[in-house]
Amino acid sequence: MPALKSGKRRKFKLPAAITILFFIIAIVIIVSWIPGTAKPYDPVTGQYGKAGVFELFLAPLEGFGGKLDTILFVLVLGGFLNVIIKSEALGAGIGRLIVRMKGKEIWIIPTLMFLFSIGGTTYGMGEETIALYPVLIPVMLAARFDVVTSVMTILLGAGVGCVGSFLNPFVIGVSFSRTDTATFGITNSAGIIWRIIAWLVLTAVTIAFVMWYAMRVRKNPEKSPMYTEREFYLKEFGMPDSIPEFTKKRKAIMIVFMLTFIVMIFSLVSWSSFGYNAATNANDWIKEHAPYIARFFSPFGDFSLLQVAVVFLISSIVIVAIDWKGEEEYVRTFIAGASDILSVCLVIATAAGIGWILNKTGMQINLVNVLASPMKKLVTTGFIIVGFFFFLIISIFIPSTSGFAAAVFPIIGPVAEGIQPGLWSGSITAFSFANGIINLVSPTSFILMAALSISKVSLDKYLKVVWPYLIGLTALAIVLLAIGSQLPIKPGGMWF
Repeated sequence: MPALKSGKRRKFKLPAAITILFFIIAIVIIVSWIPGTAKPYDPVTGQYGKAGVFELFLAPLEGFGGKLDTILFVLVLGGFLNVIIKSEALGAGIGRLIVRMKGKEIWIIPTLMFLFSIGGTTYGMGEETIALYPVLIPVMLAARFDVVTSVMTILLGAGVGCVGSFLNPFVIGVSFSRTDTATFGITNSAGIIWRIIAWLVLTAVTIAFVMWYAMRVRKNPEKSPMYTEREFYLKEFGMPDSIPEFTKKRKAIMIVFMLTFIVMIFSLVSWSSFGYNAATNANDWIKEHAPYIARFFSPFGDFSLLQVAVVFLISSIVIVAIDWKGEEEYVRTFIAGASDILSVCLVIATAAGIGWILNKTGMQINLVNVLASPMKKLVTTGFIIVGFFFFLIISIFIPSTSGFAAAVFPIIGPVAEGIQPGLWSGSITAFSFANGIINLVSPTSFILMAALSISKVSLDKYLKVVWPYLIGLTALAIVLLAIGSQLPIKPGGMWF
């Protein structure tokens, strides 16, 4: 018998993101054949029923169609980023920033994370953060942090804002819209004081964790799970060996670059919801008096992702005009950038395919109904805590915040009001916490998977870093919900 070959044991490694997502779709299809999981097939409407093998391959394509605006945004973003990278303005600008902040780079983290958290809690900042990873990663690497630090700064920064949403229309607006406000006497401001306090606490804890990890890795690089691959990341994202000269032309390009991101952020904040109607009035004026500028567009603050993509497309043209090298060179550069980011688009499409399968089979409706039934017998604090875990489970299968709210609150909301008038607001806070936490860890979250894909970080290495934080965040969320449920609860009340 031949001797066994000696060698190191192979470490377990998770498959690629898109493989994991295909595997989840396959599991959902298999589960749909368990009696009672999928809704019965309706031959009249052609709706619902069990899924088959064909749907395993159809789901990602349907997901592609469902997330077409996000995917087009990402493709345009890839072209835009490649245009600015080829101009060398980004390398020159980042190099100058690092030189100026030498010894103080750690303060980049709390500053950015707090801004991202504001974006998350006010308007659900998510898909648009994909644009920031290729920009921040070189900064963090140059400051002797690692790629995971960059991912956490953006993903956890915006993500914890969504966890602690107090204005986010995709959480608060949709959830409250699914009730008869006249009957229950509830407004969107119900529970806002406690949600603001909770958001500040959750954001502070998140920033502290990321800063602790960043300083730990900087002091001892071997503590990073990416340590053995540092050369790869330096080659992929790092600064050039010599920092390009920061010429007047490159300064102008960086001004356009920064203005683009400022416009992107402000174009997604619904100013009318805060009582500012200037953008709507300007939109109406342009359509009536200056249609040669634009006619088929939304007011500034209510832009769709496609309209934001147009902002990036126009900016890429402005940058090329400043650094003109010919039309053919621009087209080649833009297409190359878009093709480099195509893998991210495929991950987004496949993740969205999971939601498509759950919706077509009716499994998400059945799941909500089955889990909601026992909650009718609970009292106030018990209902909120059990509801939190209920939302955690459902969020794995329905990662879409607005889709989840629309599906679950017509069922859960009246149950909450039956237990305690005004408890609807507290259940929305529990939903916000649970859905936000799951979207930071679940492979069904297309924002998480897109972030890891564009940063070239595997899910297992990301989880290796963030698992203590996620456990702590979950425990903190439960404590905040328990305290909140003991505060004054009444219809339209501001506390909980």
